[in-house]
Amino acid sequence: MSDQLQAVADKIDAAERILLTCHRGPDGDSVGSLVALASLLKTQGKTVVLYNPDLVPRYLKWLPYGKKFVQQLKKKARFDLTLVVDCGDLKLLGDKFPEPEVTGEVVALDHHGSGRPFGDLFVSDPSVAAVGVMVVQIADLLQWPVTKEAAIGIYVSIVSDTGGFRYANTNSQVLRLAARLVEESGVDPAELGERMSQDSSPGRYRLLSRVLKELQVRVDGKVAFMVISAEMVKECGATWEDTEGLINYARSLRGVHCGVLICPSKYGGVRVSMRARGAEIDAGKVCFELGGGGHKGAAGCTLQGTLEEAQGIVEKALQAFVTAI
Repeated sequence: MSDQLQAVADKIDAAERILLTCHRGPDGDSVGSLVALASLLKTQGKTVVLYNPDLVPRYLKWLPYGKKFVQQLKKKARFDLTLVVDCGDLKLLGDKFPEPEVTGEVVALDHHGSGRPFGDLFVSDPSVAAVGVMVVQIADLLQWPVTKEAAIGIYVSIVSDTGGFRYANTNSQVLRLAARLVEESGVDPAELGERMSQDSSPGRYRLLSRVLKELQVRVDGKVAFMVISAEMVKECGATWEDTEGLINYARSLRGVHCGVLICPSKYGGVRVSMRARGAEIDAGKVCFELGGGGHKGAAGCTLQGTLEEAQGIVEKALQAFVTAI
């Protein structure tokens, strides 16, 4: 892995114009990693463009460069290098990912346990808790100081993907990195924790109440399903962004090993989000078999059909997985 990261570092060092992007529907790890890279690269005099067809979530817009993302590239845009973070499958970039003459070389940095390699160089390290860890490793290889802006992005990255250091991927490496960001870069955990907290709307709580009322426990009590329709969101006066994090209520139910959230995907089809705890269910393996992927504890996929049909497919896959253990 050190050789692969050195290869990435060399490509970054040699490039002057760099495009930074991630999977559609950016989250804490991807946005945090991208703003960290943007700060590091700009400090070295590089020309950087942050790009994603989707908007940065409201709860992350306060980040450095959080409002600098563009949803469309200029017609004459050309780059020496494109860095894709937190993405293990080309299809997760959507159909608007720019052509090779625009991107230049494509380097992907990922940490999911399952994936489908793409690009000119694909580097995935499932042992790290978040892509933010890899960003620091690359900065260290280049002997670049971690700026305060970069440190904030990295901290958001690792806190997001470890669930505030509560998930199973929390290890000594990520805890040491968090301490380093506090001691050397002046990161304030309390301040960032407050800023990362959901600025909840009344619609979010109405939707949560509705979803919990209709919560379904299946697969011998080991799986809890939340199904959210477009009508439910509208009736509750909520937005799709208000669904962020609701799956954790299903995951935390006593006796449940895996929480599943099923809702329409804005890209078409049905979006399935899965959060597992303990060792019995590997969400990443289950979703990979369904055409998606992710981590053991957090994964997702997109299915076709109705919400009810998608739930049936997921339930069958989880039942088969549990039975096979």
